[in-house]
Amino acid sequence: MYQSYYSLNKAPFSISTDPGCFYLSEPHQEALQHLMYGIHQGGFVLLTGEVGTGKTTLARYLLTQLEAQMAVVMVQEPLTAPDKVFDILNRALGVSEPEKPDAHFTVLHQYLLGNIQAGKQTVLVIDEAQHLSFAVLEQLRLLTNLEIENQKLVQILLVGQPELQSLLQQPELRQLSQRITARYHLSSLTRDDAEAYIRFRLQVAGNLQPIFTSKAIDVVYRMSRGTPRLMNLICERALLGAYSAGEPRVSAATAVQAAYEITGKQDSGSTGALVAYLCALLLMFTAGWFSWQQWGIKPVPEVKKVEVPVVLPPDKTAVASFEQAIGHARDESAAMSMLLAAWGYDTDTPENLCDELSGVNLKCYRTGEEAKKIIALNYPVVIRLFDKQVGSWYAVLSSIEQDHATLIFDNKEWQVATTWLKSHWQKGGTLIWSLPQTGHSLINRRSPVDDVRWLEASLGDALGILPRAPLYRFDTVLEENLKKYQQREGLTPDGIAGEQTLLRLSQQRNVSQPRLNGESPARIQDEPSEKDKADGV
Repeated sequence: MYQSYYSLNKAPFSISTDPGCFYLSEPHQEALQHLMYGIHQGGFVLLTGEVGTGKTTLARYLLTQLEAQMAVVMVQEPLTAPDKVFDILNRALGVSEPEKPDAHFTVLHQYLLGNIQAGKQTVLVIDEAQHLSFAVLEQLRLLTNLEIENQKLVQILLVGQPELQSLLQQPELRQLSQRITARYHLSSLTRDDAEAYIRFRLQVAGNLQPIFTSKAIDVVYRMSRGTPRLMNLICERALLGAYSAGEPRVSAATAVQAAYEITGKQDSGSTGALVAYLCALLLMFTAGWFSWQQWGIKPVPEVKKVEVPVVLPPDKTAVASFEQAIGHARDESAAMSMLLAAWGYDTDTPENLCDELSGVNLKCYRTGEEAKKIIALNYPVVIRLFDKQVGSWYAVLSSIEQDHATLIFDNKEWQVATTWLKSHWQKGGTLIWSLPQTGHSLINRRSPVDDVRWLEASLGDALGILPRAPLYRFDTVLEENLKKYQQREGLTPDGIAGEQTLLRLSQQRNVSQPRLNGESPARIQDEPSEKDKADGV
């Protein structure tokens, strides 16, 4: 109906499970790495999350990544009767019916053994596992006892709602719980991930234009609380509503109506809050007018000051300049443009800068970690500063030393004391890092040879290991070296080079990249004036 109107080749927000429409947000990437690690270790792997967070879709995507080297299957039939467990698993795996009715376990054992001898492990994915009984879970535990030469014949991924975690904490299941090699609880999307998710789904459906306005996305995120399934339902209804009204883009008002039709709840963020704000404004105006009428007194606006953290004693000019710059630094996208300029690229960039970086083999990394952990990455980073008097603003932390740091905002450099920086920035930031030459942000056993060789060379530089003959596959030696490096860097030693591992390797290997402890290869186009430099600001 609306697809041709918005140049879409399919419904972008279908709630059916489609790995091709799967958006790998930061939580989903991290979950995927944990699951990969656990499956290669053997035993049980646990994935939990609230309804609609994308657990089943993630599990199906995982199957597509594993199917080349493993026999993987998602068990669709409910496992309700303990005496039928092995019968159901055989049907899911396509194992032929045994001649004797009670020989299902024996036939399954032979099938699993045959897979191992053929060089393939078997992975079973069991969805909605929170409904499994103690007896069924015990049958599954017995199945993971099967092994040959210390190698498990089967790995089992349990996928379920948060109640599954409580279930596995019961004393009756302590043996099973001890065999879980990896577990991950999938959280909802952040506001930034929600916007990227909506754009991604539209791009997969064939439209590269921003159909949803920024305020409409705010509504969708607020009313769905970042739950992908609810976002799909609201966005689908919003597209239909915008099409019916002949709107070229989905407005906030249309999104509010769509959210109400889906959830039955009014968006207090767009209506109630506005009414409250207007009432407060009217009350302030009335109080001021009454005071002026009675006593000739007009309300005096509060004067807000921020302590200027300059290295040299500040004068009035420096204070005024600093406060004025804060007022011009409320936009995060402007700070992101200045961050890209520190990498030597043009600052004239769109709002969705992170979506455009793949063309120059760069990638954004958004993190909510503490400041000291972000500083340890040694990359310039966009940070959000906060002062209780003036609110928040955005700046690029371009360098830091023991007693002072350099911030860039409002196209000027400011020297600040590190003590002041720590009191105004506690955690969170966005940095840019350089991808391997292939442009991939994940390297594992299924990666192409160019990625494997890049990883081998990078680990050699980082660990001081002599180069070997050219590699053609991700071998055991490479995996062990990777784990050793991850352990040294305080990362999970899972033998999978994900985003956090690669950005550290890239920074340590590429000397031309801008760093917090050194000079950037490029400066912003609008240099600070000589007067600003003389003021020490």
